[in-house]
Amino acid sequence: MHQDRNNRIDRDDWRTIVASILFSKTAVAPFAIAPFLIGGYIDHLGLSTAQASQTLSVEIFALAISNALAFFWISRAACRIWAQRLLFTLVALNISCIYAPGFEVLLVQRALVGATEGSLLALGFGLLGNTRRPNRNFGLYFAVSLSVGAVNIRILPLFLDTAGVTGLFINLSLYAVIGLAGSVWAQKVSISEMNLAEEGAKPVTTASAGINFPLLPLGFLLLANYVYFVGQGGVWSFLERLGLQQQLELTGIANALAISLFAGVAGGFTASWLDLKLGRIIPLLLAIAFAVASIFILWRAQGVVAFTVAACLFNYGNNFGHPYVLGFAAKIDKSARLTVLSGALHTGGQATGPLVAGMLVVSPDFTNVLWLGLGAFLMTVILFVPVAALARK
Repeated sequence: MHQDRNNRIDRDDWRTIVASILFSKTAVAPFAIAPFLIGGYIDHLGLSTAQASQTLSVEIFALAISNALAFFWISRAACRIWAQRLLFTLVALNISCIYAPGFEVLLVQRALVGATEGSLLALGFGLLGNTRRPNRNFGLYFAVSLSVGAVNIRILPLFLDTAGVTGLFINLSLYAVIGLAGSVWAQKVSISEMNLAEEGAKPVTTASAGINFPLLPLGFLLLANYVYFVGQGGVWSFLERLGLQQQLELTGIANALAISLFAGVAGGFTASWLDLKLGRIIPLLLAIAFAVASIFILWRAQGVVAFTVAACLFNYGNNFGHPYVLGFAAKIDKSARLTVLSGALHTGGQATGPLVAGMLVVSPDFTNVLWLGLGAFLMTVILFVPVAALARK
């Protein structure tokens, strides 16, 4: 626990921020390697496309549910001890997946992994959100997360070539091991104790808080949040398969996806820099345009260069639009309930995407995945633009 000379807990200590970023990145690590998880399940475990997508979706659904339920305990949990318990559990569960005897057992194991990841993500985000400069620190997490993901995707073929899908489970376990090493920097006390320990700290209440927004448009907003990430999760999870459909080398696909994650970092920083200079509608339309352009490139163009450009546009557009879809919920939320619900819908959408995409695939043709993305992005525009326009009045 880090304290200043007056014996007060310093929630902005750089070690606490580093630990929080490690926790959060460990929790979302499967998102970044989703295309390789899908491919590994199919090529090395012999699962069907539908079974592979179900396995990934179950993990992300469990993460979303666990993340939402953390709302009820996150402020009272002793940060360091809970982080260490969750990280130890993640290591054990990921290693156990190596010895899964069949699809059904693997499905249960990945669901347990997702539930553990959801709690760990809530803890990491809770610590970051409790700092005095949460916007800066969340931005730092976003940049670090995508950058580490890009480097990891570049080396994943080595894990696959050496150990098959076992290498992927080892890769995910290593994130948890690194998180364990950094957990010694996390605060020992809970977030609520951390706040009360500061001089002049006052208990926070949401009793008088509320959401001052019409119910029907609010429903459209939440649906737009969900649909947006259905498209994002569906297309992203099958990008590796779409590249193989074009007969690209696995190394070329890995390089393209790694570069695209850096494009995603640029998209997030663009949104951070632009903020509300153009409002919310115009940036969202631009983000959708980038994503739609990437889909048309994947449809029409061939070759590793075109695939790289499409992947970059896709990740740039989605990470540019992400803050405007989620940020609008934060704008009209006065109690944090809507923010928690939006986060769960975001994760739930990313879980639904691979599941729906897997059901639409007519192997070996993965073109229907692109139709899913196109439909989801256009539906987001239809749902979100009128709500944003109403909020401006």
